[in-house]
Amino acid sequence: MRIQDQLTIYIFSFNRGRFLSNAIDSCLRYAPGVPVHVIDDNSDDPDTLAVLNNLPEGVSWVKPQARGDDRHGGLYNNMQQALDSVTSEWILFIQDDMQLVRPLEQDDAQYIADFFQQFPEKGFLNPVFLKGQRHKRDNRITRVFEDFHGYYRHYPEKKNPRGISYADVVIGHAGRLKAKGWQFSASEQTNASQANEMFGGMGFMAHPFVMFLPQVPVYRGKKKTAAVALAEKWSGMEPKRFVEQSAEHWAGFKRRPLTELPVAETYLQCVDPKVKTPYQYSAVNAYWPLRAWHKLALLLNK
Repeated sequence: MRIQDQLTIYIFSFNRGRFLSNAIDSCLRYAPGVPVHVIDDNSDDPDTLAVLNNLPEGVSWVKPQARGDDRHGGLYNNMQQALDSVTSEWILFIQDDMQLVRPLEQDDAQYIADFFQQFPEKGFLNPVFLKGQRHKRDNRITRVFEDFHGYYRHYPEKKNPRGISYADVVIGHAGRLKAKGWQFSASEQTNASQANEMFGGMGFMAHPFVMFLPQVPVYRGKKKTAAVALAEKWSGMEPKRFVEQSAEHWAGFKRRPLTELPVAETYLQCVDPKVKTPYQYSAVNAYWPLRAWHKLALLLNK
């Protein structure tokens, strides 16, 4: 079994050219030969268009399907377009502010296959590292499968199964999703409810290979406060890429006991030494005075 024959990667993009370039580079570096498609939501930023017009071999640019007078497809319409067109057994949905962080190898392909074989009722497998800022919660809700080398979440007090049954960044079993008539809805919460009804809880990989980049700038759909704009100026617009770790590092990662959760801060290091831990995934949250100013501005604008 070759991962190149089983998996297709779709990257969803809008007006973050440097981030998109980093996401693409990470796929080519760590998953060579795996088909990569970029569904860009009609970006108009020159940097993004330059990336799209000069895609490397093995990466294709897919235009979103029009929705009436709206020139943007929207994330979930674009995810549905990806699912409808994919021909491989598995589909990896990622976004432009993420990257693959380690090589995908034969044992990873076998792991994914074993998961879906062990759990024929499941449609989703989460390949993302856990966030250090949520470590206490994750220690409380993360469980190890009795009969499989991986995790699931037990969070009965949570009203919506977002992050339990579904996440926007996930590996989907394309055949099962199509067989069930899966249609992406308009929010992560409603998709989570649908996933819970169709497939139950999703699995979490023992050895994840994808992570969000810290301190990412905000774009469409969110109005920037002055605090956010200043935070992004201080942080800079360059992606906070992760260091390429050694083969020995990842071998040790895969040998660790499952009691040691795959927390990003434990196994990943940013190239930029000024990035603080625990990682913050919006630039404004990396500077507590600006975060307080931002929250005050939102409160006053209500």
